[in-house]
Amino acid sequence: MSITRDCAQLLEAGSRYHVHYGDRLANHLPMVLIALDKMRANPAQLRHAFERSVPHLRPRPGSPLSDISNIAECRNREDLFPSALRYYEQQLKQLGIAKCLQQELPALLPSIATAAFHGLIRTAYGVDARHLEEIAMGLSYWNLDYHKLASNSEKVPLQAADVLLQVAEKFPDIPLAPGNIADHMQSVTGQPGWMETPIQPQQLGLKDIADVAINAYLGTKDFTLLHGVTGCHALRLVLPYCANKETALRYFWQGLVIAYLSTGPKVIQPVGQQEIKDIPQQQAEIREKALHSDDDHEIKLAYSALEEFHYYGNRDYLRVFN
Repeated sequence: MSITRDCAQLLEAGSRYHVHYGDRLANHLPMVLIALDKMRANPAQLRHAFERSVPHLRPRPGSPLSDISNIAECRNREDLFPSALRYYEQQLKQLGIAKCLQQELPALLPSIATAAFHGLIRTAYGVDARHLEEIAMGLSYWNLDYHKLASNSEKVPLQAADVLLQVAEKFPDIPLAPGNIADHMQSVTGQPGWMETPIQPQQLGLKDIADVAINAYLGTKDFTLLHGVTGCHALRLVLPYCANKETALRYFWQGLVIAYLSTGPKVIQPVGQQEIKDIPQQQAEIREKALHSDDDHEIKLAYSALEEFHYYGNRDYLRVFN
């Protein structure tokens, strides 16, 4: 296991809580614990994150349990969540992480952006921690909130960043729908002319998506687009288990485009290019900000920024708190 004993114990204690609370709000506690642990939080910091989070969470239902022959039957069925969780737990125990994900991810990929990418993100954090129960919870959450987004699948001879600009020009003023991020994104797909609008670039790689995601967030500092950065980090973690990687990339790209449009869309301002003279110092400042933060999204963004900088070497990730 790639997490500390303190983190593992708190994850076990936190497993009694449901994947969401309130009006479909994601339970960030396990993801925050893993992110903090990976950023070398001490036991007291992990305990603080746990204790400040649990008062607003609700217990996870443990019953009734039914034998599941087709996991798709559990989609959007709160009453079948315990059964879905047991199904994924059994698959992980029988097959192991790699084979289970290879088996289960293809059916979930069409809804990769569901719940503002949180099903994907929780699954990926479980993979990062090599924690079977967290992977099972992530897959169950993904399956529970399974919702596809509709779009045109035609490919156009443009770079990913140019596609985003072109689509924004066509839909310059999208009214904000009531509800949460997922509701805002779903409303985009009902805009007149949406299904006739191609959004897929001819060539699309993981780095193309990552570059657009960090640029869009830095250029808007929009809360919705923060999930594009953390979601793209999560995508990178699960991509090795996807037999058809292009399918995964294109479903994620679809979600990212729709997430961007759901912001209005906001104009993406140019990112300041002030030189970062001391990279280790900047990394340390991001880590320290996260370790002393009570903001779940800030903690996860810090972890994703540090991990993505390490992977890509793109210094823009070190500007997330500028």
